[in-house]
Amino acid sequence: MKKILSAATVLFLFISISFSQVIQKRCGTFDVMKVRDQQEPGYLQRVNACFNNAKAVADLNRSNRSAWDTIYRVRCVFHIVYTNAEENIPDSVIYSQIEVLNEDYRRLNADTVKTRAIFKDIAADAGIEFYLATTDPNGQPTNGITHTLGTPGFLGFNPFTDDMKSTATGGEDAWPTDRYLNIWVCNVLNGLGVLGYAFPPDNAPNWPANSGTDSAKQGVVLHYPVVGRNFSAPIDPTVAQGKSAVHEIGHYLGLRHIWGDGDCTEDDGISDTPLSDAAHQQTCDTSSNTCPDSPLDFPDMIENYMDYSDDRCLNMFTEEQVGIMRAMLQTSRAGIATVVTATGIKNNPYDILQNVSVFPNPSKDMVTLNVQVKSGTHYSYEVFNAIGEKLLGEINIQASDNHHQLDLAAQPSGIYLVKVTSGELTVVKKVQLIR
Repeated sequence: MKKILSAATVLFLFISISFSQVIQKRCGTFDVMKVRDQQEPGYLQRVNACFNNAKAVADLNRSNRSAWDTIYRVRCVFHIVYTNAEENIPDSVIYSQIEVLNEDYRRLNADTVKTRAIFKDIAADAGIEFYLATTDPNGQPTNGITHTLGTPGFLGFNPFTDDMKSTATGGEDAWPTDRYLNIWVCNVLNGLGVLGYAFPPDNAPNWPANSGTDSAKQGVVLHYPVVGRNFSAPIDPTVAQGKSAVHEIGHYLGLRHIWGDGDCTEDDGISDTPLSDAAHQQTCDTSSNTCPDSPLDFPDMIENYMDYSDDRCLNMFTEEQVGIMRAMLQTSRAGIATVVTATGIKNNPYDILQNVSVFPNPSKDMVTLNVQVKSGTHYSYEVFNAIGEKLLGEINIQASDNHHQLDLAAQPSGIYLVKVTSGELTVVKKVQLIR
């Protein structure tokens, strides 16, 4: 039988997070994990076992080029659970959040220029993309966004009871968590310090089936003012760039905080993130070096998405972090993603698909696509917006037909992806529209 926390324990945790750390607590993941371990003894052990299994898979993938030539496209549903008009955020904010995720997980974000030189060689494109579900669990068309009038408690929705995740407790039921990444957007504790949280995978293969956390609890929770970068009333207009979702999905895909939720003696289990003795709170202090590293001593990686630095600082995942997330999408999270193979993440200049360029870039409307492929072969191209909608495309083009005018005049400002495919090879180029 599961151990149930006493009301006093839950109240203490409320006070601990909501008041004494109102400024510092960007993410409540570790706190809800500790509570879950008290409710379900052995939970943290399962999480660690699952992480270690993913690390072993990631190590095997490192020597296998085909494993890195795979793009994982994650199927998402956003559940907006609101009590007033402000909390019922418009769909355009969700589209903006998907755009942020696709930029940051593919390392197409404009602020990659802020990655310090000492970390540039290990900053990685995760090869993970996100799109809103087009069919619901019953096979009916959907835009991947639900809106539900909720009934939270006096402090908003409660991270320790997950009441936003069930209609029976005033929230919205999850769509099947083995097929969708569920993201709940709601008022979390009235914004008193917790901006989001997520449960990492805990169904390690060496544990019995169904021994993990209730599957209906799996997913990400975000406090509504931190979603997207175009919300009309963000929690802090100077830093509202949608990075909280990037951070929490990192947890959902198995990543820990880079300081290991401890001092210099703790670690996140990943060797290419330097040691740190605590989170970096709302700061971009590049001089910070709180722990010695061996054999080389690195500064704290304040630009890592799994730190608490504010959105203006965060701009990278490391190669090993990417390896863990991709391994989780092969194992514990396999059902939520579609797989596109042979994407040519690491292009060989002597491959059949020899050169792809787009110009001008940035552009206001018309973009020229120039494709050089081996004589006698064919290619195709497609243009997608940041939420995965196909805008343009042409198939079976002869090698000699190598220039195309892409008319994007009707599209809004933002990032667009041009995908060119020849045989089993694919190159993806980013185009930025500026109005």
